[in-house]
Formats: sequence, structure tokens, C-alpha cells
Amino acid sequence: MNKPFPFADYRRARNSLERALRDADNTYLLLTGESGTGKTALLHELTAALDRYRYRPLYFAHARQLAPTGLIRVLARNLRVHTGRSHAETVHALVTHLHEEPLQLWIGFDEAHELPQETLTEVRTLAESDLGGHTHLRILFCGLPALRQRLQAMPSIWRRIVVREEITSLTRDEIAPFLVHHFGKTTCQRFADDALAVCFERGRAIPGHILPAVRAVLHAAPAKGTIQPTFVEELLERWNLP
Repeated sequence: MNKPFPFADYRRARNSLERALRDADNTYLLLTGESGTGKTALLHELTAALDRYRYRPLYFAHARQLAPTGLIRVLARNLRVHTGRSHAETVHALVTHLHEEPLQLWIGFDEAHELPQETLTEVRTLAESDLGGHTHLRILFCGLPALRQRLQAMPSIWRRIVVREEITSLTRDEIAPFLVHHFGKTTCQRFADDALAVCFERGRAIPGHILPAVRAVLHAAPAKGTIQPTFVEELLERWNLP
């Protein structure tokens, strides 16, 4: 499986978040974008690049299913913290451990727009438990644009998110390099320039929308010859793609 195509807006967001990670004052980071823009890929890339002598990474993929008790249990298990008789006791033990832990805990919440409100509140409790102002948690919220509205409704968190990145889309000039990256130069050259434009426009310039459309076109197109824009337009319209 190919790595994500590093289009300009993807690189900009990645570089900004990498700089923020080097700044110990950033407890919360935010990454938003439409479905298919590469948010999850970027989250994985950032996690893989973390300095393991400085960070202990933890990734949550299914935010909707993450209740506060589940979050605390997972954190306690990963940090080998003994769970108490009650949720409050476990939270207290976890906070104490984080204060003494030499590594910073890096938590990436994917699909964070679906996090239950109670879980968001619990995250804030953990992140802001040290009145001395020391940061023991680094948290990246990653989700659809609606996540911004959710966090804006929580001023106590929103005002502390200094780095608020959003991935948008490819530029028109990037569609050909994008196809070369995923399918190779020979395959890309089969598309007439206007056919590339149709893929770009129908996919709304979003990588995750363009890819399945191009795969459908290649599957249906003759084995040889130039792929024309009319063929692409008719096929995508008929198959209701992307």
C-alpha cells in the first residue's frame, strides 16, 4: 500500500504539528479536514515519528465507543496503574502516576468529532490536573470540521488549543503527480489532461475521493489507448462516483 501523497497542504499541516510537538507548552493540538483528506494518515505519521525517549504514544481509533470509564481503564492498563474500587480512585491514581512518569503521554484521538461529551470532559481533567502547570499529556484531536464547533463550545479547552490545523485538498497542478504516486507514470499518461480535470473536479480535489474514481475508470477503460474526458464523465456519472 502506497504512503499518502505528500501534497502541499498535507505537508504544511504536518510541519506545523511537528513544530508544535517540539514546544512543551502545547497540551492540545487540533487537526481537522473533510473525509478523505489524509487526517488519519497524518496522525499515524506523527505517531510513528515520535521520540520514544520522550513520548509514550497511545492511539484511539473509535472515538464514538470511548466512554470516560473506558478511557481511564485503557490508560491505566497501558501505564500499569492499579485500578481502584471506584472510577474516581483510578483517576486519582492515574493523575499521580502521570505526575511521576518521566515520559510524556501522547494521545491521538481519531474521529474525535464523535467523542462523547463526558469523555472530552475527562480528557480535560487529566490534561489540566497539575496545578503547577507542567504538561504530562500531549493530546491531538483529529476529526471532521464539525469538531471545531464542538471544541469551540468548550472554551476551557478551545482557548488552550493554539495550533489548529486543517487539511484541505490537492491543487489542480498536483493531480498528475498524485496519480503518478499511486499508479505510476505510465498509467497517469493514459489520461488526457481534460480527463484528469474531470477526476479532479468530480473528486472535489480530495485525495480519498479521487482515488476510487480513478480506480473505477481504470477498471472500465480499454487496456490500451488514451482515456478521454467524455469516458470519465459518463462512467463517474453512471456509477455515481466519487
